Amino acid sequence: MKKKYPIAFTLTLMLLVSALMCLIFLYNSRFASRNDDNQNQAAGRELAVLLGIIEENFIGDFDARDVTDAALRAAVEALGDRWSFYLTPDEYAEYLNNASNHYTGIGVGVVIDEETGQIEVIYTYRGSPAEKAGVLAGDVITEVDGESLIGVSLDDMRELLARPIGETAELTVLRSDGSFLTISVVYDYVFTDPIDYEMLEDDIGYVYIANFEGSSANSFISAISSLLDDGARAFVFDVRGNGGGRVSEMTRMLDYLLPEGEIFVSVGKDGVEDVTWSDSDMLDVPVVVIVDRYSFSAAEYFAATLKEYGYAEIVGEQTTGKSRSQLTLELPDGGALHISTSQYLTKNRVALAEVGGVTPDHLLALNDEEFNMLLSGTLEKADDPQLQLALSLLNM
Repeated sequence: MKKKYPIAFTLTLMLLVSALMCLIFLYNSRFASRNDDNQNQAAGRELAVLLGIIEENFIGDFDARDVTDAALRAAVEALGDRWSFYLTPDEYAEYLNNASNHYTGIGVGVVIDEETGQIEVIYTYRGSPAEKAGVLAGDVITEVDGESLIGVSLDDMRELLARPIGETAELTVLRSDGSFLTISVVYDYVFTDPIDYEMLEDDIGYVYIANFEGSSANSFISAISSLLDDGARAFVFDVRGNGGGRVSEMTRMLDYLLPEGEIFVSVGKDGVEDVTWSDSDMLDVPVVVIVDRYSFSAAEYFAATLKEYGYAEIVGEQTTGKSRSQLTLELPDGGALHISTSQYLTKNRVALAEVGGVTPDHLLALNDEEFNMLLSGTLEKADDPQLQLALSLLNM
């Protein structure tokens, strides 16, 4: 007697074959021959048969969704491209939120004090549930819903805080004056403004760009406008730890800063260049950009373009070196394929991956202690060697 497959598993197989065929089609669509098409179809059928054999013969328990995700992930990893990856439906939903600078939570940044093990709030996002409820930077969160956080990791704390949108978390916090408070915070969508800025001494505007995702260009231009109104005569743009983002957001910033000219060059699989231009309006002020080993993608391209125009000097560490751009395409199962579809070049036709990234005009690395403090947001500006070097260049 032949074994009947459960409907859910049958649907999973159908979705898997469909999704894998989608991957294969995307990878080969422009140049595939009839023979290649036949091979691709055979590969899809073979995977479906493989999963059917697993279902009929495997003695242990397994989750068909896990097998599907693993197969799709492995298919993309086989391309050998570190910038391409498969996203499960849940990962894709989170990716879309992050790409819009939104996430679900209460809106705090925390660190664990190495000496005491206490979880300390180092900042709250503007307009976040935590800020509205009265949580302050410097507060130590000792309990969530009456459960102690002593010895709890940050991942465990996130799990304790995870809950449906609209539900309330009761935080017990220890204030710097020694008092304890219980604060009710509603779990909600949080907008994380990717731009932070302030006026430093000698009328130098400091602008930190966390990423080039949704709304970053508007926030960037607004920050500069505000600093100019306050009398800024020069700027430091800090893209350390910036993982990149959307080309459209980055080119809007470059267009705002630079004179007329090429600001982004994309080359597709057909070898044809697609060039983005800036207009003649520009911001004519001295600028220094700070980069580090974690300035990826749009962040290093931003620095490289400003350098090639002679618009800014670069301070910091060698950047990563990336010169491929990606599209994120939704698959039939609700997941997505994030895949490299073109190469990008600077206006001088440099592929940053081929030259090992952006080489700063002034190479200066942080030591391990300084670097860890920068990551945790505890490095004071007066103690930041890279920032201080940038400021000294603008004061020469």
